[in-house]
Amino acid sequence: MRLGLGSLINVFSIATLVANYLSGAFDRNMALNFLSHWGYFAILFAAFWEGEAVLITAGTLCGAGLLDWRLTILAAAIGGSAGDQIYFYAAHERAARAINKSKRLSKWYPKVSKFVLGHSTVAVLLSRFAAGLRITIPLVCATAGMPAKKYSILNLVSGFAWASFWVAVTYQLGTRLPLS
Repeated sequence: MRLGLGSLINVFSIATLVANYLSGAFDRNMALNFLSHWGYFAILFAAFWEGEAVLITAGTLCGAGLLDWRLTILAAAIGGSAGDQIYFYAAHERAARAINKSKRLSKWYPKVSKFVLGHSTVAVLLSRFAAGLRITIPLVCATAGMPAKKYSILNLVSGFAWASFWVAVTYQLGTRLPLS
């Protein structure tokens, strides 16, 4: 199992909160101070690379009253969308060359490209919810010639839907945390 930097930070953060709570050392004021200064920036930064692990943690913290759910959704949507935009623009030059050089990629790329462009709106909107496609769809959309404006709008809408979904679901976990 390969853990990304965002996943490791989230696991460490949750473990620290749980350990402090169990040892009786949890200081709610210290946590609120830290999160109010750095929490939303950390979410934006982490959502740029990592996805669901960041939002599971952030949504739980929202439910526990340590983060505002509206700002959490905003930070995650912007961070996640910005990361995908970079993949999209980076793919214009590099991905096309990689596809042409690779026999395996050049074999399956036309089928994938045709499918993605034929269902471009749905592909972009749902790709964020499918593990492993978050990076693939921007690359295929860019190399297949999807207009940048269309991709950008769909990407941002998808980012807000994705962030809202995960925060809403995991918020319920946070309401059950006995932090007082």
